[in-house]
Amino acid sequence: MTLRTSILLIAVFIYALASLHWQDAPSHSPNSDLVSLGTNRNKEITESSGLSFSRRIPDAVWTVNDSGNSNHAFLLQTDGSLLAEIKLKDTDNIDWEAMADFEVDGKPYLMVADVGDNTKRRKSYQLYVFPEPDLREQIQTAGDKPVKQTVKPKQIQFNYEDGPKNCEAIGVDSNNRRIWLVEKVSFGTTRKKTPGVYALDFSMKSDKKTRIAKRMADFPHRNVTGMDFSRDGKSLIIRNYLNAHLYTRSENQPWSDIIENAKPRTVVLPIQRQGETICFTPDSQAMIVTSEFAGQPIWKIKHTAQTPAENKK
Repeated sequence: MTLRTSILLIAVFIYALASLHWQDAPSHSPNSDLVSLGTNRNKEITESSGLSFSRRIPDAVWTVNDSGNSNHAFLLQTDGSLLAEIKLKDTDNIDWEAMADFEVDGKPYLMVADVGDNTKRRKSYQLYVFPEPDLREQIQTAGDKPVKQTVKPKQIQFNYEDGPKNCEAIGVDSNNRRIWLVEKVSFGTTRKKTPGVYALDFSMKSDKKTRIAKRMADFPHRNVTGMDFSRDGKSLIIRNYLNAHLYTRSENQPWSDIIENAKPRTVVLPIQRQGETICFTPDSQAMIVTSEFAGQPIWKIKHTAQTPAENKK
């Protein structure tokens, strides 16, 4: 079989896989490492590209659609039911590709990242930050209808120190007040191109200046589509379309050193049509992943974090 024929067969297989009508994934045993919690059947959420666990509503996650969609964030129960829809006032969805949740002085916040740039021609990138609204009472009284609200986020504008980048993964290390971003480099790009890990110093002050994201480390895997820091501050997960890569640190270890020098544990992800999201559960012991397209399962994946000694390459 020639190389050209092999490539053609692989392309046909991938197209067929993406064209399948995906049904509800079977739920696994509660003791399994992989559990299907529900299915996202909401017509408003067909390109889920960012995911964060709510700090206000139990068993609920926030998500956003990517480019070409509305400037709304959506709150889903992990069984897939839509609880709320939040409009971000005075924002444009140029290419929303990621979300993060974090706390400042004990108050929960959400961040929406307008950081996608497939052509690498954007002059700047935006992060939208706002307090997570407390919608518990409204949700309780709304019945089956989703709660709707409008918020006006603060805007952080930034560029990279070494030119435009495409990015679909951000995380907030609130303990060290840093925003982390991992560059997305596709499989077809020259092998000399190594994905970068970047960091921005983070503050809640209103600032019209364009901040600069500095390159902190190289990342060995391509097509990165999501990341998250655990709430206990000990773990970092970075995913691509096939697997996730779990890093664990001891107290006060710099994340840049760990990413650069440690060997992560591979977490095998379920097959997804276009998996671009991941976040830790509040107890830091499992992860939630979703996929683009309608009718996709919401998965929970348990993990056992390695010790820092296991981290060494």
